Amino acid sequence: MLINQLICTIEQLILANDFEFISEHQLIKTLQSPSYNLLTSLALKHSHELFQLHFLIFHSLYRLKDKWSKAGVGELLISPLKIGLLCDNNLNKMTSNTTTEGNNVANIDPLAEYYLNLNHLTETSAQEIDQLILNFWKELYQPTAHQDALTLLNLTSPVAYNDIKKQYKRLASKYHPDKGGSTEKIQQINQAMATLSNIYKVK
Repeated sequence: MLINQLICTIEQLILANDFEFISEHQLIKTLQSPSYNLLTSLALKHSHELFQLHFLIFHSLYRLKDKWSKAGVGELLISPLKIGLLCDNNLNKMTSNTTTEGNNVANIDPLAEYYLNLNHLTETSAQEIDQLILNFWKELYQPTAHQDALTLLNLTSPVAYNDIKKQYKRLASKYHPDKGGSTEKIQQINQAMATLSNIYKVK
């Protein structure tokens, strides 16, 4: 089964002596390389296939996190930007203490609960997929950048990208230096729009 093969391969990669922390994108590229030839039918270009790639990777990682937590191997760090095993003595002790009462990863981590449920792989709608990808870009561009840019444009979340563009055009016209506005203000507006464009325009 693909998932079992994926889990075994990721486990071998992370437990290798020369393994260092890796991003999700780097992990996907490694798995799709000729050396492993996994998930090659899925591309990073389209939202739906990108979601499937992401979900399968994170499902496998949370399965490993649960397995290693119960076995006392160490704490598996899982995020889009950093994946790797934290295995110093203190973390091993902490992990052992938290698993003696029979807890598993899904009991204490809502993200694990989501990714460990394979129904979400097929039941997540296109709109939900776009929102998940949007949330990733919000984190990538720093947690406050999204809100700061909206505030500068006098907007509040949630807001559609089309409404952002309309508001940008209104403010750009209002504060344009030719109409009595300041160069500094228009630069701030342009920067806010650039930030929001990078976040929202994910296809």
